[in-house]
Amino acid sequence: MDLALFLANLVLTVALLAATLWSGRKAKRRLHYRLVVFTVLSLIGAIVQAELFGRSFVFDPVRLNVHLFAAFAALATVPGVVWTGLRLRTRSGSRASHQRWVGAFVGLVLLAVVTACWMFLDAESAA
Repeated sequence: MDLALFLANLVLTVALLAATLWSGRKAKRRLHYRLVVFTVLSLIGAIVQAELFGRSFVFDPVRLNVHLFAAFAALATVPGVVWTGLRLRTRSGSRASHQRWVGAFVGLVLLAVVTACWMFLDAESAA
């Protein structure tokens, strides 16, 4: 796995996430829906690339487990984001709930990125 490709996809994912948040806040529904799809696809790509890239390293088990907890917790919020987002289409009262789910998702994604960096600080090459 190429580090430059992985980092480029990570930057793309962050940019798409920011654009998705912006379009949601501005109530640009059609754009928001499209950006959600592209963000999720980019995130899946980043996760796959991270897994492939990470195979070349040996990580401290505690750091790895902390990172995996944050990453899986972020993924666990996705159904809540989707459900409340779909409900928001027909019930404007669902906005606060959707915002809380999105906030949890974004916060946990950021935590996963930070813990991934922390994890790599003392990683050793597997080769």
